[in-house]
Amino acid sequence: MASTNESSAVVVGSTRWLRLETIDYNDEQGVTRKWDRVVRTTKKGSSVSADAVAMTVLLDTDEGEKLVLVRQFRPPLGAYTIELPAGLVDEGEDVGAAALRELREECGFVNSVVKSVSPPVCMSPGLTNECVCLVDVAVPKQPPGARQELDGDEAGRGLEVVLVKTAEFHDELRRLSAEGNVIMCCVYTANLFAAK
Repeated sequence: MASTNESSAVVVGSTRWLRLETIDYNDEQGVTRKWDRVVRTTKKGSSVSADAVAMTVLLDTDEGEKLVLVRQFRPPLGAYTIELPAGLVDEGEDVGAAALRELREECGFVNSVVKSVSPPVCMSPGLTNECVCLVDVAVPKQPPGARQELDGDEAGRGLEVVLVKTAEFHDELRRLSAEGNVIMCCVYTANLFAAK
């Protein structure tokens, strides 16, 4: 069985948020090989512990329920993306609490309710050990004047809320993509949660 030797990690480079490491792992034949990976400097716990949350969010509106997405500029892609609301879990913070905090910051939503939390899942396992918990959230009709609470970094990326009627989900994603937005892969699964 293949395995990774975590203690073999050699730091190749590091910034405030990310670290590039070369690790040793044993393949199926027992041969020791090397692999480069990106690690969040904020990650606590094991390689498969959750360091972030991503939310599937249904907002109750006068026009019926809408799926909540966010559009923001992502410098690594040099493009705007359509994503699930998401963010890092602070040290010692409960995953559900992190989801509600991030939803308030990114979207301005209050009185939201966590319906379910997944175990940690990987996003790009060939590149990073980042794991997220997918959090299913219901948001009641919002009071007038609900505002985002973006920090400097988020505000600088032009983060905006995108509301999509579930019946128009695929057409809307095609339209957003045709406009030059890059759609995050897990957005396509969000509608499955909404269809529950």
